[in-house]
Amino acid sequence: MARNKKKFSKKKKIVITVLSIVGIIILSVGLWAWNIWRNVYSPISEEKLDETKEITYDVVDGITNILLIGTDERNLEENSRSDSMIIATLDANKQEIRLTSLFRDTLVKIPGHGEAKLNAAYAYGGHELLMKTIETNFGIKLDKYVAINFWGFEKVIDQIGGIELDIKQSEINELNKFIGESTGGATSPKVTEPGVQKLDGQQALSYARIRKNDTAYNRDSRQRTVLFKLAEKFKDVNPIKYPFLLNAMKNEIKTNITPDLMFSMGYTIYKFPELNIRQLAMPLMDEKTGVSAFEGRLYKNLGWVILTDLPQMGNLLKQFIYEGKTPTLNDVDYSTLKSVLADFKTDENRYNAEHGINPEDHATDEDKEKENITTPGEKPQQKPVEPEKPSTPTQPTEPENPVEPEKPVEPEKPVEPEKPVEPEKPTDPSNHGGNTGEKPGAGNNDIIVERP
Repeated sequence: MARNKKKFSKKKKIVITVLSIVGIIILSVGLWAWNIWRNVYSPISEEKLDETKEITYDVVDGITNILLIGTDERNLEENSRSDSMIIATLDANKQEIRLTSLFRDTLVKIPGHGEAKLNAAYAYGGHELLMKTIETNFGIKLDKYVAINFWGFEKVIDQIGGIELDIKQSEINELNKFIGESTGGATSPKVTEPGVQKLDGQQALSYARIRKNDTAYNRDSRQRTVLFKLAEKFKDVNPIKYPFLLNAMKNEIKTNITPDLMFSMGYTIYKFPELNIRQLAMPLMDEKTGVSAFEGRLYKNLGWVILTDLPQMGNLLKQFIYEGKTPTLNDVDYSTLKSVLADFKTDENRYNAEHGINPEDHATDEDKEKENITTPGEKPQQKPVEPEKPSTPTQPTEPENPVEPEKPVEPEKPVEPEKPVEPEKPTDPSNHGGNTGEKPGAGNNDIIVERP
């Protein structure tokens, strides 16, 4: 009995020891993960959020809107103009992700600062003011944010092994110019050929930053493409590895997403049967036809800006975010848009006259490189379907030469009948029989007619 108690006591000690070791490991990992999170976690001040309580927003269960902010500022505590702003919508109902690029030059009203470009909100008040500005101008609710600088962008791409991008010949020179420009030195090889190829962090970042001789639409399109490729790679990353990814870029990222929510969202995406990502740029524009729902030009003393009907664009954006309906230019009310643009022009003329402003004097070098974008003020015309070209008639085939008829066969010459054989002359009966005593002809069964 004492022996059994001793064995049980020994097993108990082993179990307790193992559990203690496991507990220490879990605690260490937890503290390590929390230490990482402490560096990147930056919640939004509730006091500042109170200012927007009078505004009502659409809220749909299963849909989370995360504002992704890209900046070229090394220290995220020092605010600068945001280089890119993308709303990532996680729709657990439809099991898809929707990415909406907001043009950084869009003219908005920033709370407490008046008219300015959208990206100026980040410089004035960081992620809090930028989120508030987007919410008040577009009428949508932003749940979370992630701010990342170029160095963090580069590191996360390297951590997942690079991404594949289709590089055009016209993009190569500008891409190579940006390699290493803001990342501390050109350590990555230059891109030499167009086509689909794997790019590392520096190369992919340079691709996303191409600006010269390009449109705002194309710049935002490249940034969405990079995020799309990142999401494709992240789909195969186990959420357990997220802390390790965060550790690699803990000094280059800020967010108000808690650890448990990040794991929850990561697991939700991880369990999607397939990764379905849809993209949109706002305000709307058709890159191929050049038709848009905005004007882009120099305005007052603000440089080159995008002027549009924000309430109308906000309604179209809500359809995309909350209903999953992708708006097109055919959904735009151009009569209302034209009226809004006319009001902008009237207000600008008055302002410039009162303050003696010539917009050209306030244009930066980058502003001067941008082309003016005008809207036709009516719905885009559908291209008529061209009738099919009639097929070329086949040339008639020349008739074959007639076959000469065969020469008639000459009839054979008739065979001349044989000449009839003359009958032998009858033999004189007196000479037959002799002295035999036989009657003539008896030996030949001849009919003998005796004479009387």
